[in-house]
Amino acid sequence: MKISLLIHSHPLLALWLIFFSTGSYGQETMGHPIIKPMPKAELVESLSEQVDFATYAFRTDQATGMELVEKKGRHWKLVYVIKNELGKTDQQVSRTEILENIKAAAKEIGGEILYERRNGKMTFTLPMENGSTIWAYVTARTGSYEIFIIEEAGFKQRLTFGAAEMQKALDEQGNVAVYGINFDIDKDFLKPGAEKIIIEIVKLMKNNADLAIEIQGHTDNTGSAQHNMDLSQRRAEAVQKFLMIYGINPSRMPAKGYGMEKPVDSNDTQEGRAMNRRVELVKLD
Repeated sequence: MKISLLIHSHPLLALWLIFFSTGSYGQETMGHPIIKPMPKAELVESLSEQVDFATYAFRTDQATGMELVEKKGRHWKLVYVIKNELGKTDQQVSRTEILENIKAAAKEIGGEILYERRNGKMTFTLPMENGSTIWAYVTARTGSYEIFIIEEAGFKQRLTFGAAEMQKALDEQGNVAVYGINFDIDKDFLKPGAEKIIIEIVKLMKNNADLAIEIQGHTDNTGSAQHNMDLSQRRAEAVQKFLMIYGINPSRMPAKGYGMEKPVDSNDTQEGRAMNRRVELVKLD
């Protein structure tokens, strides 16, 4: 998904968030693979860095007032300068306009604003499909901004089953939620690693020749109901197509998306939303 939001009149005011289908960082020597710079913003490499592990204390607003929350994980410090047609720092792009666009783009994909001040500082988080969280702290100035990013590790998947466990759950309950089949944010592209789980579904179907299942796609409540319904349908069909490659007859596994209609956890927390984004197998008579 590519987001371009123009909050004010200036033509450069947009934050682009691009989600790579590969899920790989291998080709990124500098810059963040998800949070992309504004148009015509140039990275100042001499002031920027990326390391595999670091800690950073983020400012947040709590009921008791301003607090610092320390997070650990993969770390980026990125400094950008927005250039005008003459190659100079664009003095027409204010810090307020930069923050407003970053805030709007973050909220568009389920991000949360945890701290914001008129002096151009803001903390926000972005949820990831695998349950991990991106923390970011922005300091905006006229024509430039810097952003500190920490990618936390994802939560431990609680329900990742093999073929035998799936069969047992289907026999006893008639359905099983399958975690580990992850997609790029707002897309139906399978992330690397998903094939390992889908192969277990292949084994399940081949070991039980009479078994018929409905492949269900489910989302959290981020975005509109219609958008989530369409997305969940495409994701369910993506799993179905993968299974068809291994010779499973599609008549045994119809695909259907339910959007955000059937949550299994609260959408008020990032972990809850991650649990709601799932593929579910339902046994058919």
